[in-house]
Amino acid sequence: MHFISIIGPTAVGKTKLGVAVSKVVGGEVISVDSLQCYKAGSIVTAKVKNEEADGVAHHLVDYLQAYEEPNDFVARAIDKMEEMENCGHMPVLVGGSTSLTIPLLLAAPERGFQHFTILLWSPILSLQPRIEERVDEMIGRGLLNELRELKRLEKEHLGTPNFQKGVWKAIGYKELYPCLEALDGDENHDLLRECLTSMKQNTVDYAITQLCWMQQTLIPLLAQLQVPSASLRVNGGAVWKDEVEIPALRMVNGFWNNAAPAKEISLVAPLKMSDSSKRPTICVFCGSSAGTSPAYIEAARSLAYTFHRRNIHLVYGGGTTGIMGALAHTLVSLSGPSAVSGIIPEALVKYEQRMTVNSVETYKDEFGSRTVVKDMHARKHLMVQNVINGGPGSGFVALSGGYGTAEELMEVTTWSQLGIHNFGVCVFNVNGFYDGLLSWVKKIANEGFVPAVDADIIMQAYSAEEVVESLGAHVAADGKAKLDWE
Repeated sequence: MHFISIIGPTAVGKTKLGVAVSKVVGGEVISVDSLQCYKAGSIVTAKVKNEEADGVAHHLVDYLQAYEEPNDFVARAIDKMEEMENCGHMPVLVGGSTSLTIPLLLAAPERGFQHFTILLWSPILSLQPRIEERVDEMIGRGLLNELRELKRLEKEHLGTPNFQKGVWKAIGYKELYPCLEALDGDENHDLLRECLTSMKQNTVDYAITQLCWMQQTLIPLLAQLQVPSASLRVNGGAVWKDEVEIPALRMVNGFWNNAAPAKEISLVAPLKMSDSSKRPTICVFCGSSAGTSPAYIEAARSLAYTFHRRNIHLVYGGGTTGIMGALAHTLVSLSGPSAVSGIIPEALVKYEQRMTVNSVETYKDEFGSRTVVKDMHARKHLMVQNVINGGPGSGFVALSGGYGTAEELMEVTTWSQLGIHNFGVCVFNVNGFYDGLLSWVKKIANEGFVPAVDADIIMQAYSAEEVVESLGAHVAADGKAKLDWE
């Protein structure tokens, strides 16, 4: 008995490939998704639409009540696979659930099944626009009305909101919950925009989690079990058929004819430093707001992705919202909590506890370690000390932000001028955000307020890779003030 599994992060194209494969092998799809199994919430859980299914049957969808849990999913899936086998249909497992996939892949061989796995992946910066487009499309299909119905079911079955149970775990319900009641009356478009931004961000974060799970857990398991497997990078657009569908169908035919494909599994892996080197530490100053352009959050995530690949430790302001939150959460999702150190004054901790739902218990798992200090001065001192203790390539970078970000950037710039540290200082200049500041620096140098040797302390970069390369290549200029700060 045989089956094919197609696994990948959200919005990568699993459904599309699953339908194409099923048509070629006479198969039917089993959805390996812990949320699509609910009868309620077809839009928010991104269930396959009739036109997408194109006549291919999809199983283990729409069988649970909103308040139930898929505890018997594996047993149901195995029974359905055997039933399909008896009817002459090839089971095609499609999904990316980090909780259901591995138990099913481990149970199937015990019932005599052999399988071939196709892993679909895409760089997160390529997935992000597809995720954002899909969320916008959900709104157009009536997502808000569907969520109002889920809210009614929640009140009926649970009484109070519970974002960790049943269908209400779906990304989008918690994020849009604050605006549901407001939208019952006069529509609050600003609130809706903020909620949608949060939904898009959290969906991207989940895609990162899935990619890390594939790389760190699933691929080693497939290798250990000696499962014939292949990975295909999804670039989207017009190249889908040539770069994904045709190669996948060719490999499926090989498996069908007992000629196991021999394509190496390969995802983007972090670059490891030698054991003899200290890990670089980069301190990032940035806003606790998201800003008006999605490019600011995108830049934060791209920086986290680069830190992950370069094995760089992040020190930041310890916040959980806006650019701060996106940066820290993305890197924790990729590299784990030990990769991030947040440093935050006690007063801001109390403020965040009033403004967000993040608890002390869940903070580390989502945003890394956090040190609470007395005041802003202690925060900056500890940030700088972390960088000083870091390895080659350590330094400071400013993403977009407000007064606090500008003040922190200018203080470490001044400290460089005074010789308190000799590390690089760089701005990630997204959409020309820092053009005005850099122009001002040039003016004060031209007007004689800053010596020529200090006019270029602040470097600028236009990509995450350029940020890291600039800090790594930084050499302190000769002629700086040689003061005794001991």
